[in-house]
Amino acid sequence: MRYRQLFACLAVAVLVGDVATAHENKSADESRPRRRRDATDIRKIKNAGESVKNRSAPIRIDNHPAIEILRKLGATLETDISITELNGYLNSFDRTDPNRDGFHSKEEYIEQGRYMTPQARAGIFRAADGNSDGVVSRSEYVLNRIITDEGKSIIQRMDDNQNGLVEREEFISHSTKLLSNARLAEKVFSALDVNHDGGIPIPEYLRVWGQWARADQQSAEKRIEQRQVELAKSSGKTGSESSSTRSIPPSRNPGFGRPTGGPPTGRPATGNGPPSVDVVFQRFDRNRDGKLQKTEIPAAVQQFILPADTNGDDVVTKAELQASRQRQRPGSRLTGRDDNNEK
Repeated sequence: MRYRQLFACLAVAVLVGDVATAHENKSADESRPRRRRDATDIRKIKNAGESVKNRSAPIRIDNHPAIEILRKLGATLETDISITELNGYLNSFDRTDPNRDGFHSKEEYIEQGRYMTPQARAGIFRAADGNSDGVVSRSEYVLNRIITDEGKSIIQRMDDNQNGLVEREEFISHSTKLLSNARLAEKVFSALDVNHDGGIPIPEYLRVWGQWARADQQSAEKRIEQRQVELAKSSGKTGSESSSTRSIPPSRNPGFGRPTGGPPTGRPATGNGPPSVDVVFQRFDRNRDGKLQKTEIPAAVQQFILPADTNGDDVVTKAELQASRQRQRPGSRLTGRDDNNEK
């Protein structure tokens, strides 16, 4: 009798244990989607940039806010970008987002990308991933393109000898005028010159420039959304209409901008297209002979001008450049490889 009672108790215990285990497994299975939703909600909160807590930490150079320094050097960042440029960047993102989930994963951008080297793509990815969540959203991508394209345009205009490297003397000469402070200009160069070799190549200064452009600012999502709203208001459209009207790729070409007066911005002098032929020659025709020798054209800009050299003599005349412009359809990009941060 005792054995039967003991056996019955053991059977009940096993049955209760199986039921409990099944219940735990079911609870775990049911909690997985909830955890995914929670993770998504957390990321949305992180990206929203609604509060001061979500702003990145401030950076100061000689007691000057880094963002203030960039603006004095001529940066307008997303606050002055046109709808054409913005839509161009959004188009670029969509072309490199094969699964159309609105994010660049490391696999998509670094491993499967074709732009530059994997090491360079990894650096770009880290810079663009403003909230360090391991993926790059559309807004993060767009903001990074705005920051880097404008930064390259501003700094490369200081390359007086056109050797592809902005050296200390060149930077100090230009930035002292823009910052109205020689000491601050020295401090800024020292910060950009990470390896302290007296020169700042593009990858070196862009890492610092990108950090400054994000310091004490709202998230990429908030910044791009705010600009889209502003553009929608100015064009009389809704935000969705404004951002869905895909147009030409960005026209913010390195080296192009206002030839005289005001800080260099890298934006075309008028409208959304390239600068006029007269402006191009005013900017680059150093010996004023009415021709652009290949040696007169900065390396970063040659791709936008040299295709006009139809006779292959490494010289571009006004007539050749004008004819090249006429061959371009309205709103199309100048011939040549895009020097932006695309894959």
